[in-house]
Amino acid sequence: MGCSEQMPGQASAGDTATRGPGSSTPAAPSESNPGGDVLAEFDYCSLLDDGELSDLGLVAGELLDADVTNRPNCTWKTKRAAGGYDITVFYIDNMGIDEVNNADAEPVLTTVGEHQAVKFQSWGGGNSAIALKISDSSRVEIVATGSGGGETQDALAEQYAKLFEQKLPKGDG
Repeated sequence: MGCSEQMPGQASAGDTATRGPGSSTPAAPSESNPGGDVLAEFDYCSLLDDGELSDLGLVAGELLDADVTNRPNCTWKTKRAAGGYDITVFYIDNMGIDEVNNADAEPVLTTVGEHQAVKFQSWGGGNSAIALKISDSSRVEIVATGSGGGETQDALAEQYAKLFEQKLPKGDG
């Protein structure tokens, strides 16, 4: 698996306003794939509706600071401070799953729903992540942060990857 680009920073909520569930304002297309790519223009904060937020114990999603990822994204936090976690999803339109380069160890191939995927620990082992293959040169990453790490964090990444995989629009990446 190649290492062609480093993704700087750690996923964290930025200073942008909270976006409510079901919001329909699309994210801006990325510079490398301007217009026409439904995943680049998708509002990721609309992936969870009010009922799911309540069932999962999450607050409404919000966009990450553009300086962190500069990609279409959303992050959700648990309603409780102690023992809580964050779930972040973002779209990468210029690197496929074979180019995951921010992993502590070799990513593990898997399948999530109808998508090929890789599981990996990222950013110094602080996050569990699953990257869903959209095309040979694009992917959607689901990252779980917090929750004490380890198997619990891995299970959260898998749970949300399965949930989001079913809800993603069909991309043309």
